[in-house]
Amino acid sequence: MKVYIVIATYNEKENISQLLKEILALGISDLKIIVVDDNSPDGTAEIVKIDFTDKPVQLIVRTTERGYGSAHLAGFKAALNQGAEIIISMDADFSHQPSVILEMIKQIEAGYEVVVGSRRVTGGKIVGWGITRKLASQTAMIITRLILGIKTKDVTTGFRAYQASVLPKLDLETVKSNGYSFLEELIYRCENNNLKIKEIPIIFNDRQRGKSKFSIKEIMKFFVTIFKLKFGLNK
Repeated sequence: MKVYIVIATYNEKENISQLLKEILALGISDLKIIVVDDNSPDGTAEIVKIDFTDKPVQLIVRTTERGYGSAHLAGFKAALNQGAEIIISMDADFSHQPSVILEMIKQIEAGYEVVVGSRRVTGGKIVGWGITRKLASQTAMIITRLILGIKTKDVTTGFRAYQASVLPKLDLETVKSNGYSFLEELIYRCENNNLKIKEIPIIFNDRQRGKSKFSIKEIMKFFVTIFKLKFGLNK
């Protein structure tokens, strides 16, 4: 199966080269990696362009648009146009372990339409967060699942695999959320379309290099998105 991995980047020069090397070392046949970079001033795109020209790595540099959600949508669109059969999204900061990709592919091949790398199921955990951030994240998760009726336990993980054929059902062109609230909206759409979803445990490691994009503004967007989805205002 044609496997495409979409990685959205912004100022990830300290991570991107090693991450791509580890993914390529998995030996996945018919693999392509799409790096969607929002014109990082630190030279992330240049590293990809120079060091991986002879590898199955495609670089998309966006200069007029920015955002975690829209970057993934650009990557998904490119993958679909190129005939992808499995599309995997992951972060560039090593919070998501490349070795899990093999299990994700296995579960999609077994018949699941969406595979979620989950910190919230048995065997999953978060390493490197303080008590306050863990509590805030858990509270947000509970509120989201309660208000929107979502069964998936980890609604904000960006480590996911999709059977490419189901993505058009999600009407991606109408997704308005950007930032990390995009993940919340996408899993909500997956459940509303009754897709067959599997959560597999991951060990989430807080980034060791580079600067986190997590902010108070992202938290506010997250909760605003909950109510927009609840009352059908995110269309």
